[in-house]
Amino acid sequence: MARLGAVFFDLDDTLVLTHAATKIANDAVKAVLANRAPSSNADEVVSAFLEGFSSSPWDPVGQVDVTEWRARIWHVALQKWSVQDIELARDLQACFDRERMLAFQWAEGVEALVRELQNQGLKVGLITNGHTVSSCKVQRAKLEACKAQELFNVILVGGEEPREKPHKEIFLKACELAGCDPRESVMVGDNLLTDIQGGLNAGFLATIWVNLHGHPPSSSIHPSYTISSIAELPCVLKEIQRKYTN
Repeated sequence: MARLGAVFFDLDDTLVLTHAATKIANDAVKAVLANRAPSSNADEVVSAFLEGFSSSPWDPVGQVDVTEWRARIWHVALQKWSVQDIELARDLQACFDRERMLAFQWAEGVEALVRELQNQGLKVGLITNGHTVSSCKVQRAKLEACKAQELFNVILVGGEEPREKPHKEIFLKACELAGCDPRESVMVGDNLLTDIQGGLNAGFLATIWVNLHGHPPSSSIHPSYTISSIAELPCVLKEIQRKYTN
C-alpha cells in the first residue's frame, strides 16, 4: 500500500482568489480613468484591456518587459476612445499591479489548512506556471505578496524550470525536493489541463480538481476527486488516506 506524504497546490484560483483580486484592481483602474480620461467609457476601456490581455498577456518572444507590455495593451484600449496617452496607460498598469497585489491574499482557511497538513507530517508545496522569464516576475510578485515562502516547504515556478505544468518533470522535481515518491503525492488545482493532467502525467497517487467556477467536466481528463472550494479538501484527503494508504 502507498502512503500519503505530500500535497502540492496550484496558486491562482486554487489557494488565492485571483479573479477577485483582479476585479478589485480593475475597479481601481476605473476610478483613475474617471478622473484622468473622463471622455472615455471606463467599463469599455477595461473590457478592451481584458480582451487584449486574454489573447496575449505577455510578449510571446520575451523582448518586452511584462509591465510595459501590459501598459501597451492599456494604450490600445485607450486609443479606441481617441486617448493617445502612453503615460496614462503606464499609470493604469501601475495602479492595476499595485491594487491587485494588495488584494492578493490566501483564501479563507488556507493558511490554517496548510499548517494542519504540516502538523500531520505531510510536506506541502506550490507548483505554479510562469511560462516565460518575464511572466515569472508576475508569479514571484504574487508569491511575495501572500508570503508563500513562509508557509510552503517547496515552491516551483514554471518558466524558471526547464519544463512547466503539465510536463511531468516539474512535478517530479517537486516530489524530489519534498523527499516524497510521486505515488505518495497529491496534486490540487483549478486547471484540468495543467494541474490535473500534470499530476496524472507524473503518476501521482491522486489528483483533486478545484472547480471553483462550475466548469463542465472534461471528456478526456479525469481527476480522482472534484471539489468546489478548498474548504472541502480536508474531507477528501481523509478519504484518500482511508482508501489508498495504511
